[in-house]
Amino acid sequence: MCCAEIAINRFSNSARHNVTCSPFAPLPLFAGWMSRDEPVRDFGDGAQAQSHSSLRRIHRVVVSTFVCIIALVLPAVADGRDLVVYGEPTLANALRSLGTLWNGRSGTRVNVLVAPTDLSYAQIERGARCDVIFAPAGGAADEAAHRDIVHGATLVPVFRNPVILVGNEPAVPRAMTSADVPALVTGKTIAIANPDRDPGGARALDFLRKLGRTAHQGDKTVLIAESSAGVMNLLATKKVEFGIVYATDAIDRVALTVALSDQEPPISYVMAEARNPASDTAPFRTFVQSREARATLRSAGLLPLEGSGGAP
Repeated sequence: MCCAEIAINRFSNSARHNVTCSPFAPLPLFAGWMSRDEPVRDFGDGAQAQSHSSLRRIHRVVVSTFVCIIALVLPAVADGRDLVVYGEPTLANALRSLGTLWNGRSGTRVNVLVAPTDLSYAQIERGARCDVIFAPAGGAADEAAHRDIVHGATLVPVFRNPVILVGNEPAVPRAMTSADVPALVTGKTIAIANPDRDPGGARALDFLRKLGRTAHQGDKTVLIAESSAGVMNLLATKKVEFGIVYATDAIDRVALTVALSDQEPPISYVMAEARNPASDTAPFRTFVQSREARATLRSAGLLPLEGSGGAP
């Protein structure tokens, strides 16, 4: 089998088994032109048959060369047409909204994958594709930069996520603060995210301790969920009366919400380029800090850092 035939077979297999890697449809008409088992037609004249045979060989070489070029060029084009973004689960809606905006502006599709940040760092370290990651600021992010999981030179603070109290009671007409919380939650069941894995859960536990509440096994009024989403599920199923979650988890709620920012500062997040990006991330990272992007982040419950620069 010649080199060109090998190339087209590889291209055909890619088209059959990895259709998402390229925006172009498979080219089945090449199969007849490239077949090694093509029957010899009887043209009634040996010279004419030889001429047609030579013409077919030339045709195959030309087509093979063309397909070789496609096989080499299209994967690079396809890879450059999308962006893979990692983030915490609570950021899913905000990041998808950003992705939709960026797609409309640039034509680049943004694939948002969410998981706890420690798992995301582990995936990047194992070689999983990631172009940009949004992660809680602090020691873990600094360590990721030190270990070259992310490029430290691209590490920049982008927004904060407030921690709030939510309840199943109807919203009250006046704005409430953390000073109103003790009276609200005394003797009531309350859920928080796992403080060992979730920064918001850790802030929630600190706040409850200030109220004299604990999360030890003997206190049946404080429930620990795996994540903020788990807290929201406990609220939705009426298994608890209150929960402490991220603002991004409760953006659409019409029931009672109380900001705790005066007691527990919002969670800060950074953005960084991952170790081996498959796409140019600079335009997207600049866009995230634009006025349009900041407005989108704000509508998702986040507090963009206005002074972080970026495009207008």
